[in-house]
Amino acid sequence: MKRLICAALLAISLTGCAPMVRQHIYYPEPMPAAFDWRGAEPQAISVTTTDGLTIKGYYYPPRDKTQPLVVFFHGNGGNGYYAARMAAPLTQNGSGLLVADYRGYGGNPGKPSETGLRQDAKAFIDLGRTLQPGAPLYLFGHSLGGAVALDAATREDIAGVITLGTFSSLSDMAPAYARAILPDRFDNRRNVTLIETPLLLIHGTADQTVPFSQGEALRDAATKAGVKVRFLKLDGAGHQVDFAKLAPLVWDTLQLTTN
Repeated sequence: MKRLICAALLAISLTGCAPMVRQHIYYPEPMPAAFDWRGAEPQAISVTTTDGLTIKGYYYPPRDKTQPLVVFFHGNGGNGYYAARMAAPLTQNGSGLLVADYRGYGGNPGKPSETGLRQDAKAFIDLGRTLQPGAPLYLFGHSLGGAVALDAATREDIAGVITLGTFSSLSDMAPAYARAILPDRFDNRRNVTLIETPLLLIHGTADQTVPFSQGEALRDAATKAGVKVRFLKLDGAGHQVDFAKLAPLVWDTLQLTTN
């Protein structure tokens, strides 16, 4: 997200500039030449979106299919492979983990946009319900992925939603001169007020990519709207965190939130 404030946006005209602006929002990384899972290897899966794209992702099956399922959405960089390696510790309690990827990422077809990522998220959530019918389904998003999760949570019947290092809105991440030409909005401050399920917001106090104050803004907006929200402050943590240490905190806090 930090590159969003690149001064190159000054040179972009207001007319027909969406593709160029999106180059400063989305940063897909190519898949590596060889995979190193550093543990159990997930299943490679794919979904088909409503606009006909086949998108690849990864699935760590649960200990048994009654266990919760986490659908994980990564940030504006990387791809599903790197996200799967990062989020794998969320399965430590026996839960399933479905790692979504996006159009234009990890060799997937298409070009990313707010509308496109919404369609991608819907396809993975629908697949999750097929993989573990009746299991509690949680959405977890990191950074931009938190925006994808919050957007989906306004429409989906889920057990809860978790964000990590997520911004209050895409406009808040951009300099004032660039806000009028943003083709995508990701208005998380609005979406947190529309959620009817428990919400867990996690943010590092030393996050240099998405300021800690934006996490607080989301908490305040949700609280004012009467949403059942918990805010987990990670003292001294930056934008990237160790999920091996984070996962137990997530599940412990979720248990408190849902009770």
